[in-house]
Amino acid sequence: MNRLKSYLFRGGVLLGGSAILAKLLGFLRDRLLVSSFDSSQVDLVFAAFRIPDFFFYLFVGATLSVILIPQLVELKKDEKVQYVSSFLWGVFVLFGALSLIGIFTTPYLVEIFTTGFDSSLKLQIATLSKYLFGSVFLLALSGVFAAYLQASHRFVSLAVAPLFYMGSLCLGLFLLGDRFGILIVGYSAIIGASLHLLINILYFYISGGHIGFFWKKPQKAWKNFQGDFWRRVFNNSAFQINQSVDIWIASFLIAGAVTAFSIGTTFGHALLSIVGFSVANTAFPKLAKAKNNIIKQQEILKSSIKWIMFWTIPFAIIGAFSAKFLLITLFGLDGHTLYMTQKVFFWTVISLPAACLIPIFSRFFLANDDTHTPLYINVFSLFIATSLALILALKILPPEKAILGLAYGNFTANILSAGLFYYAFKKWKKPLS
Repeated sequence: MNRLKSYLFRGGVLLGGSAILAKLLGFLRDRLLVSSFDSSQVDLVFAAFRIPDFFFYLFVGATLSVILIPQLVELKKDEKVQYVSSFLWGVFVLFGALSLIGIFTTPYLVEIFTTGFDSSLKLQIATLSKYLFGSVFLLALSGVFAAYLQASHRFVSLAVAPLFYMGSLCLGLFLLGDRFGILIVGYSAIIGASLHLLINILYFYISGGHIGFFWKKPQKAWKNFQGDFWRRVFNNSAFQINQSVDIWIASFLIAGAVTAFSIGTTFGHALLSIVGFSVANTAFPKLAKAKNNIIKQQEILKSSIKWIMFWTIPFAIIGAFSAKFLLITLFGLDGHTLYMTQKVFFWTVISLPAACLIPIFSRFFLANDDTHTPLYINVFSLFIATSLALILALKILPPEKAILGLAYGNFTANILSAGLFYYAFKKWKKPLS
C-alpha cells in the first residue's frame, strides 16, 4: 500500500506540476490574445482551435491511451514493439488522411461548427484551422509514444513536452503577434507540436523503445479491436460534441461570447488537467494491471479520490468568491466580456470537484474492459446538459444574459456525470467484493 501511495504521489506530482506550468502558460496565451486582438478576432481564434481539436480528441487525444495501455501492459517485450509500431503507423496513415481531408474541407467545416459568425470571420477561421490541423497531426503521432511511456511508468517527457507546445504559442504571440496577426497562432502551433513530438520520440528511444514496420501485430492484441475502439470513440464523442455545440451556440451570441465561454470554461476547469487527469493517468496503468484484483483497484481509487478532493474543493471555494478579481488580474478582461466570463467561470468552478472525479471513475471501468458504462453515462449527462444550454441560451434568456445557458450547462454536465459514475461504481463493485 505504501508503494502504491509513493507511485501515485511521484507520478501525480510530476504530471501535476507540469500541468500547473502548462496551465499558467495557457493563461498567458489567453492574456496575450485578449491584449493583442479585438474581441471578434479572439473569438475566431478559439473557434478555429475547436474544429481540428474536435477530431483530434475524438479519435486520438482522449482515446489513444485508454485503448493502447490496457492491452500493452499484458504483452511481452517483443509483442509490445509490434503493437506500438502498429499503432504508430495506423495513426500516421488514418489520422494523417483525416487531417488532409480537414485541411481541404475547412470552409465547409467552418459552416458547420461556427454557423453564427459572419462570412469575413469564417474565412479567417478556415485559414487558421488549416495550420491547426497540421499541428494536431503531429500531436497525434506524439501521443502514441506518450501512451507507451505512460504504460511503462515513465512520465518525464509527458511532463516536459506540453510545456514546449504551450511555450511556443506564448512566445510566438509575444514576439511576432504584431507582425503576423492571428496567423502566428497557426505557425506557433506547428512549431510547438513538432517540439512535442521530438521530445517524446527522444525519451521513447532513451527508455529502450523501438519502432518496426508492423501492421496489426500481434494478432491477439488486435482481436475484437474495432468494436472496442468504436465504443471508446463514441464514449468520448459525447464530450466533443458537447464542446462543439457550445461553441456553435456561442457563435450566435453577442461579440465576446466565444471568448467568455472558452476562458471561463478553461479557467474553471483549471485543476481538471492539473489534478483530475494527472491522477487518473498516473493510476490507469495500475488499474489495468489489477483488473482481476478488485480490492487493489478499490485502494487505488480511494487514494486517488482523496488527492482529488484535497486539491479541488479549496480551489472551488476560493475561485467562486474571487472570480471577478482573478479574471481581471489574469486576463485583463473588462466590460460585458468580463461579466459573461465571470458567469461561466463561477458555475464551472463550483462543479470542479465533480468534474475531476469523472476521469478516474471512467478509467476504472475502462481498465476492467467495460466500455459500455462510461459511454451510457457520458452520452446521457452531456445530452441533458447540452439540451439545457441550447434552450436557455437561444430560446429563453435575453441576449445580454444568454451566456448563462452555457454556464448552467457546464454545471449540469459535471454534477450529473460524476453522480451517475459514482452510482454505477457502487452497483458494479458489490457482486465482485
